[in-house]
Amino acid sequence: MPTQAPFEISGHKVAPGSRAQIDLPISILPDHTPVGLSLEVIHGKRPGPTMFVSAAVHGDELIGVEIVRRLLRAPQLKSLRGTLLVIPVVNSFGFLNRSRYLPEIGRASCRERV
Repeated sequence: MPTQAPFEISGHKVAPGSRAQIDLPISILPDHTPVGLSLEVIHGKRPGPTMFVSAAVHGDELIGVEIVRRLLRAPQLKSLRGTLLVIPVVNSFGFLNRSRYLPEIGRASCRERV
């Protein structure tokens, strides 16, 4: 049975057949508070595709967070081929405030610019 190499991201290595939670640094606020994203990596023992799943891009859309939570508990992940990358909450500011908007621009995304 062929195995695959460790998965590497942001200076972290995840061995085949294991999982890890990695904090990805994103930015620093004006008061020097670091801002990051929590990434869950499930790296299968055998080679296969890489899939990315995210939720809470809009902070007021909460159902996706529960779906991601259930996905991460699925027993089928033990026999995963390939790699699953999951960010359960993309817009942490919006999620904490239950708001769809990004705080610095007062709208949901750059797509709404007029």
